[in-house]
Amino acid sequence: MSDACGCGNDEPRGADEQEREPERLWQIKELQFAALSGVFLLAAVIAGFLDATEPVVLALQAVALLAGAYTFVPSTLRRLTKGKIGVGTLMTIAAVGAVILGEVGEAAMLAFLFSISEGLEEYSLARTRRGLRALLSLVPDEATVLRDGAEKTVAPADLRIGDRMLVKPGERVATDGIIRHGRTALDVSAITGESVPVEAGPGVEVFAGSINGTGALEVEVTTTAEDNSLARIVRIVEAEQSRKGASQRLADRIAKPLVPGIMIVAGLIAVIGSLLGDSATWIERALVVLVAASPCALAISVPVTVVAAIGAASKLGALVKGGAALEGLGKIRGVALDKTGTLTANRP
Repeated sequence: MSDACGCGNDEPRGADEQEREPERLWQIKELQFAALSGVFLLAAVIAGFLDATEPVVLALQAVALLAGAYTFVPSTLRRLTKGKIGVGTLMTIAAVGAVILGEVGEAAMLAFLFSISEGLEEYSLARTRRGLRALLSLVPDEATVLRDGAEKTVAPADLRIGDRMLVKPGERVATDGIIRHGRTALDVSAITGESVPVEAGPGVEVFAGSINGTGALEVEVTTTAEDNSLARIVRIVEAEQSRKGASQRLADRIAKPLVPGIMIVAGLIAVIGSLLGDSATWIERALVVLVAASPCALAISVPVTVVAAIGAASKLGALVKGGAALEGLGKIRGVALDKTGTLTANRP
């Protein structure tokens, strides 16, 4: 996951990768490690109440810390090598500082909280990617083409521009093209939202995923499977996933000056304090400043809000691209519909 709250993987995912998308909250790897961290953290608290030996409590806290830190420390270090600073950087520094102070339990709590935010962020993206996977499933597994005067069944990926594709009644169109022969009524509701079948004949463009009505069609392929209308929709949505709303970017904007600022303040406290008095005491106080500056609430608040909103929307059948889209939606004060049936029950 990302170093900063709200930033996911920018690389688009292929169809095979989308097939492995987790469908339940507990299937998210980051949340699994967060849960593991929470279990060991709770076990450490219980062990402390039961007057267990200090090494036992410390061992439980250490396991909780490692489990939580696994979700963000490796990616934070990778981003630091590229000169990128975010909330994860400050959380990592705070956790290390807490360990140096001997407060392993505090470090484990920081890692636990931040791992939850990382997991919730990934879950919100996974929900959208599952919607994309359903969109890609509109493309049929096979297509019939005319080659060398004979009908051949090929995979949509094997279609070439200029091929003549035969679409029988009731079949889905495998890729974009132009009708050369035949007339029909096309169901394009899954693509354009048009609730009523659209009459189509020679010269009319058809889109991948459209359902043919009662007439047989001969369609000239105009785009490959990798560049048809459905594939472009998927790429646009995946690109939008990497965009963050103003609230999500807030964490990054704060972290960028905050991380070096806090480190400078802590360094000044340690150096000036050491010159004036006990160096060990002032170094400890500098570490306390680092730990206290970790923005746990800021890191966890936005992912929780985004997940709740995307989850509520998905239950109503709406696919939300991400936090930026949600924040834009929050500014809308009026909606104009251009046709009955697109966003309604097909009644005026």
